[in-house]
Amino acid sequence: DESLRDNFLQRATAMLPHSRPLSPKQAAKQAFGGLTAREREIAALIAHGKFNREIADVLVLSERTIETHVSNIMLKLNLTSRRQIASWAIERGLTANM
Repeated sequence: DESLRDNFLQRATAMLPHSRPLSPKQAAKQAFGGLTAREREIAALIAHGKFNREIADVLVLSERTIETHVSNIMLKLNLTSRRQIASWAIERGLTANM
């Protein structure tokens, strides 16, 4: 059975010693659902009620770039709305430093 094999491989891999610890950047990415630092920053700005245009102005990026980041956030976290992104960011304390 394929799921049994996948489960076994996942557990066996987890038991193997890691050759080197995660860098702080890798650890942060792993801790926050695979989001990059930029995606976490955008999620925090969404939680503060900012629209794409406002985020683009703050970060000196194009609005289209922000749209792409928002789409990537939704895909990585399996979310469907900006409200969900905002809740996720607040729950993880991403808005505390803003």
